[in-house]
Amino acid sequence: MFGIPLQVLLLGALFLIFLAFALLVYGFVPDEVDEDEIYGYRLTKRKRLLEENDLYAMVLPIIQIFAHYFRNMPDKGKLHEVRTDLRDKLMRSGFMGAFTPNEFLGLCCVASMGMFIAICLMTTLMTNTPQIPVAMIAAAVGFYMPFISLNGAITDRLIEIDRRLPYTVDLLVLSMRAGLDFMTALDRVVTRGQEQNPDDPMCQELGVVLQEMRVGTARSDALINLCERVKSDYLQSMVGSILQSEKRGSPLANVLEVQIDTIRNKRTQKIEKLASQAAVKILLPLMFIFGAVIVVVVGAMILKIYNQ
Repeated sequence: MFGIPLQVLLLGALFLIFLAFALLVYGFVPDEVDEDEIYGYRLTKRKRLLEENDLYAMVLPIIQIFAHYFRNMPDKGKLHEVRTDLRDKLMRSGFMGAFTPNEFLGLCCVASMGMFIAICLMTTLMTNTPQIPVAMIAAAVGFYMPFISLNGAITDRLIEIDRRLPYTVDLLVLSMRAGLDFMTALDRVVTRGQEQNPDDPMCQELGVVLQEMRVGTARSDALINLCERVKSDYLQSMVGSILQSEKRGSPLANVLEVQIDTIRNKRTQKIEKLASQAAVKILLPLMFIFGAVIVVVVGAMILKIYNQ
């Protein structure tokens, strides 16, 4: 082309790409990136993720750049609603990725940008032309993928809490039977549970209850706050029984034992119900499979008759 060697064109293209990237960094990346203050379990989880996950450590600085600009936006209108909703959901998910609301929005931007670049590269390799409309659609899907992961993390955590609840309360009852009061027994259960598994959601929530009681919150109020954070029917039923026992003066250990037996029976009935529904739900995909088999067999017969 115009007598210019191919090597010179490639070097020029690389130089222009480097120059464009340098200008982007100069104009987009701030000199100092302000970070949200994190503490407690979220800080501990972030340190562990930085040590164990190389991809997380590599992507986090990019996320914090986007979070820096989200942080400078005024907290009003739709953005305020999104931040409030994310603050609640991130807490209910066990602080997925140890992100703050602004960092989570930054994660959405990074996922969107990654999907756009990936689709552009893929379509270029397949068709020798980047399909920009397809890449933009993929970028929009990538922006909402973290929200889907967040809702899945909330559901998984709730399932894990329901699964761990009977075992944890059994330990609490045994400690109370040994002569400890509720607060001391709760402290022992939380401490040993966190030593065995720092990410145990049941111990995390009971740890929050313990902290609230230590700073002077009444036990009933701390348990009500627990039900507001964790939308579990089993937990709400148990807390309601505890509050009733306080009013009536019934022994708390006996009430907890009865509630745990009730919760186990409810979980057994729920599992049996789901198992009975599985046979009905599997009929629909079986019908599609059966229809596909009929199409293949009958289609082959028709083609054979037509050819003869």
